[in-house]
Amino acid sequence: MLKESPAGPPIDRSQRHGSPVLLLLVTLVVVGSVLSLAVLDERHHATVLTLFLAGFAALGVLAAFLYAVGILQFAGRAARNDITKAIVDGAEEGQLILDREGKVLYANDAYQSFCGGVPGRAASIRPVERLFSGGSDVSEAVYRLAQAAREGRGATEIIRLVPALTGGTSYGWYRVRVRPLSRAEGDTAVHWRLTDITRDREKHENEFQELQQAISYLDSAPAGFFSARPEGRVLYLNATLADWLDYDLAEIADRDLEIRDIVASGGEALLAHVQGQPGAVRTETIDLDLKRKGGQRLPVRLLHRVAFAADGTAGVSRTLVLNRSAEASGAEGLRDAEVRFARLFNTSPFAIATLSRSGGIESTNARFAGFLPNQQTAGPRDLLSLIAPADRARIEAAFTMARHGTGESEPVDVSLAGEVGRSARFFFVPSGASERSEEAVIAYALETTDEKKLQEQLFQSMKMNAVGQLAGGVAHDFNNHLQAIVGFADLLAGNFRATDPRHQDVMQIKNSANRAKSLVRQLLAFSRQQTLLPETIDLGDRLGDLNAMLKRSIGPNVELDIRHGRDLWPTFADPASFDNMIINLAVNARDAMPEGGRLTIRTSNVPAAETDSYNVEGLKRGDYVLVDVTDSGSGMSPEVRRKIFEPFFTTKEVGRGTGLGLSSVYGFVTQSNGSIDCLSELGKGTTFRIFLPRHVPRAGDLLPAGADMAAASDDGTPEMAAEGQAPTLAAAVVEKVPIADLTGTGTILLVEDEDAVRNFGARALRSRGYTVIEAQSGVDALHQLETHAIEDIDLVVSDVVMPEMDGPSLLRELRARKPEIRVIFVSGYAEEAFRKNLPEGQQFDFLPKPFSLKQLIEAVKRVMS
Repeated sequence: MLKESPAGPPIDRSQRHGSPVLLLLVTLVVVGSVLSLAVLDERHHATVLTLFLAGFAALGVLAAFLYAVGILQFAGRAARNDITKAIVDGAEEGQLILDREGKVLYANDAYQSFCGGVPGRAASIRPVERLFSGGSDVSEAVYRLAQAAREGRGATEIIRLVPALTGGTSYGWYRVRVRPLSRAEGDTAVHWRLTDITRDREKHENEFQELQQAISYLDSAPAGFFSARPEGRVLYLNATLADWLDYDLAEIADRDLEIRDIVASGGEALLAHVQGQPGAVRTETIDLDLKRKGGQRLPVRLLHRVAFAADGTAGVSRTLVLNRSAEASGAEGLRDAEVRFARLFNTSPFAIATLSRSGGIESTNARFAGFLPNQQTAGPRDLLSLIAPADRARIEAAFTMARHGTGESEPVDVSLAGEVGRSARFFFVPSGASERSEEAVIAYALETTDEKKLQEQLFQSMKMNAVGQLAGGVAHDFNNHLQAIVGFADLLAGNFRATDPRHQDVMQIKNSANRAKSLVRQLLAFSRQQTLLPETIDLGDRLGDLNAMLKRSIGPNVELDIRHGRDLWPTFADPASFDNMIINLAVNARDAMPEGGRLTIRTSNVPAAETDSYNVEGLKRGDYVLVDVTDSGSGMSPEVRRKIFEPFFTTKEVGRGTGLGLSSVYGFVTQSNGSIDCLSELGKGTTFRIFLPRHVPRAGDLLPAGADMAAASDDGTPEMAAEGQAPTLAAAVVEKVPIADLTGTGTILLVEDEDAVRNFGARALRSRGYTVIEAQSGVDALHQLETHAIEDIDLVVSDVVMPEMDGPSLLRELRARKPEIRVIFVSGYAEEAFRKNLPEGQQFDFLPKPFSLKQLIEAVKRVMS
């Protein structure tokens, strides 16, 4: 809003202007020279002409010099500059140009009007710093602009000034811009632009007030309304709908509200699958339940409108919500029945759809809409497109039977197209509509994805348990046979000198038996029947100790990277079994990387709150210590990955593996109350994730039961222990110290149903000076006590699994007669397999089969001493 001012020339000191006097003088010189030629004698013509030409030559040189320095300009360029200048002179935006010293070079009429000065007088022009004066907001804005001008950069500010510069209103809004301006002379000027935007601001404020009024009207409307993006985020929800749903508008503004937060029973799928033609607007009427903040349901009818772009993608939806609850409508009869049917249809746990005679989907409830592909573009929707190709023939046959009403349609279990592993069970019934109706069949469906997964998990668990029981039984019987082989080989070896060739033959027999013993222990590990020696361990320290051994096991072509987690929790496990697990996994990784690669072992804590995020089947909620073993090898196919923990399954060449390595790992982890998971893809390597429970140390944890009976080979190195749960602490703990003298005296009751094992034990003990009473079973042992006083028996060595009376039952009978009697149980089963059959607190020692002669004698010597 500019104040009218007298017309006057703009102030412009940036141009050099021509002189009419100079033009008149040049004209007089030319005319005078011509007249002199007419008046003077011909003899002087040459002189005059020479002087005339010399003068004009001098003027030409002077003109060229003046043009070069910019004083003289051609008429065409001046004309162009005049057009530009005329535009700027008459612009409504105030224009002010200052030199670096702040002197006014140019100010157009609009800027002079803002200043209120006399047109054409530079003295009346005020710079922006002086033109705008007022409160702190004005001063700070002007300071920022001046600072930008001094620094040679552009800036813009919106300034509210009271009173206005033009005096027409009590206030004015102005947009002030500043920028550097390069000049032809090579120096830099400052260009200020000043625009009165008071009317624009007033217009915007009026529009905003009108918008606020419209929102107020919409908020107070008797119907609900919301708007949402295609992905489901709610952009706006009016006050009426917020009140119906028990939400506070301020609360909604502070959170990202999704459609699924306010729609019950998966009804958001109905809204997401509205289809329309490209460029069209589609409105659907949908009856469903909304979900109040407290979880209560609100029956409503939605008028859901979606506009589609030219490429067919859906835009922002606008939805009108009509309350159909009884308290809102007070309606009865047919309307109530309609509401109840809509709620029944949309909240049913079954997915329901009506199908046309050609198999097209006519209408669906919310659950059936969840089967539809997530697309917004228009296109035919038919039942067969939802079904995996392999199952479409069975679905089509069931649909045809229902359409013709030729018989009862049996349930059809199929796999769904799209997501792998998703399945459903379909039922079809005739719709009963007239021949003219498009609806021919009603389809009911129940998603069975989770049910199938549970069935597969149960089947796999039953299979592994069955194989485990079989493996455990076979291992127990095999251990008895191995016991006889190992025992008699020890007895036979004692009959020959070390230099005797027959001694070497006996040692070959024993070595083969020991290798078979390792295989049996791996079977027992898989079947979770292996004797354990658990203790509280720090996995970080344990992996550090294994570093050198791992490097030797994987070879120089594989790079080993061990990354320890911070502040690892302790866990309670068998250290030897843990070591074997890591070595097994490392060797498998090495074999998967024949050309070399990288093996990474990571440890970390997994709090209970993060357990579910790992999505591991069978992993219970709790605190765990995680061990990740990752290789960069060839990976595995899904078919191989499903079988890797089964005993005797291997992908290695004959002679390179027994197929029991991962089985024993599986047994160790599961019997330690942990879980193991495998992630692998062909060509992308493999990751094993082992979750071991966090352990809070208690008194006695470092002295587990059976520690004195650790299985060891004759050279003193511990053999691979199978994995299992921590046993109780009832078994006696005897410190294992070297024993020089293996002879002894005393009476030992030896109870064993296997003749070969009993004969070996009796001969071995008698050869070391002990008196041995043999019994074939628990009942036979009690009969032996009728002829031998129990007070004379110093020790009982008994098998566990025997006919008529087992070892635990014999122990109870013996303790009833002599509470302090000492007992060593020997068995091919783990200690935990029979401990549950004993009264709590019973003390005994345990020696796992097969054992060597030396192990038997050392165990007897320790217990009796």
